[in-house]
Amino acid sequence: MKQFRTAPMDKLTLALTIIFGAICAGVFVAAVISVISGELFMIFPGVVVLVVFVSSYLMIPSISVDREEIRVKNYFVNFPIKISEIAELKEVGRLQWVIRSFGVGGLFGNFGYFNGNDVWYVTNLRKKVQITMSSGKIYMLSPEAPEEFINTVKNKKDSP
Repeated sequence: MKQFRTAPMDKLTLALTIIFGAICAGVFVAAVISVISGELFMIFPGVVVLVVFVSSYLMIPSISVDREEIRVKNYFVNFPIKISEIAELKEVGRLQWVIRSFGVGGLFGNFGYFNGNDVWYVTNLRKKVQITMSSGKIYMLSPEAPEEFINTVKNKKDSP
């Protein structure tokens, strides 16, 4: 099984993470101060931003390839992408329009459902690999070395 590091965050994703992280820290500090002073009105917002921040971080995936499948795993999911069912595998540059259907869009990356039912686990918008299945389902991943990832998967697909 070959492991692929997830690509480091691009500048936009890093900036969004820093900005939202600062906002989360501010809200959390305000919540702690309000609790210390006997006011409880900031507890709920403090807990919400803490949960959002931590759960977004836990969505950063690990990617591995073995003889039969690509395995995408993080704290919440562990799913295979069958190599034999891949119709197309290509590196894609920056996409013009992306609609987030359900998931995280910018905090540590883009994770979840985008453009309807496409599954994204992307930490770098400039290093994306699009995997189109025979069924039409699309997965988007961002390994640190997209060309090596594509060559590895293609070699597994071509070998008996």
